[in-house]
Amino acid sequence: MAGPTVLGFQDIVNNQPAPAESGDFYGTNPRVITIGGPGEYVAPAGGLTVGNFCWVNPDTGAVSQSYVAGWQLAFLKRGNNAVITAFLAPATYTVQTGLPLDLFAQGDFWTLFAGGATPGQQVYADEGTGAALSGPTNTASFTASIGASFTGVIASNVLTASAVTGLLTPGDLINGTSVVNAVLGAQLTGTSGGAGTYTCVHADQTSEAMTGTSTVLDVTVVASGTINVGDVIVGSGITTGTAITGQLSGTAGGVGTYSLSGAGQHVATAEAVTVAGIATPWYVQSVAAAGELAIISTW
Repeated sequence: MAGPTVLGFQDIVNNQPAPAESGDFYGTNPRVITIGGPGEYVAPAGGLTVGNFCWVNPDTGAVSQSYVAGWQLAFLKRGNNAVITAFLAPATYTVQTGLPLDLFAQGDFWTLFAGGATPGQQVYADEGTGAALSGPTNTASFTASIGASFTGVIASNVLTASAVTGLLTPGDLINGTSVVNAVLGAQLTGTSGGAGTYTCVHADQTSEAMTGTSTVLDVTVVASGTINVGDVIVGSGITTGTAITGQLSGTAGGVGTYSLSGAGQHVATAEAVTVAGIATPWYVQSVAAAGELAIISTW
């Protein structure tokens, strides 16, 4: 029967003492905690990694290091709350299930960058682990549109759309010269998402140019890579910070339609990319080679 694992001899000597551990405070700028109710914000099953980002639900106190649309972003500070559970293990960055968390919405911290970092880069959070990423990484390049432009006529709460460019989706907000934020209802006839008739509760309106703002991304060509839930979209005319929240139709990760975060938009066509990681309000303040610590700050 094998005996317990015993630590080996020291085999590394640094030229200089380590400046910090991942998750430590840096400096004395103001620090803003993530507000929660009594007893909220404890580590879920499987624990959490200090020095990484996480997502919290202030209403329920739930915490996750995997991206959850609509939850608040926070940084998990190292507060001597990680517990070594493996026999004779040298260290751990894992906060065990049920232990309280030190969560911050703003501040200066040290964190680990597996791919290195350069001052001035925006910090992104890996949507699967919460690990810090120094700037976005392209995961897919594609051509897409959001919303539609068309010629519309409204009679008896029925919208007739013709000459449609883009995709019309129930829930889109319709606007024109005389129409303001009319909600598009179910399609009654015609080409799916295109020319045809739709329910639309609004006063009668003669023919005029209209647009539909939408939270649905219609991807028509994928040049490379795979589109993933949680990826941020970057492209001409697309609102900064817009993220993929789900796939509605089509080939998984490819051509099809996707739901988006944020308010509705109208983008006729865009050569766009998705980037791995969720944008955070932190920016890199010091140089780090791959696998080293860097200072990050919201100030």
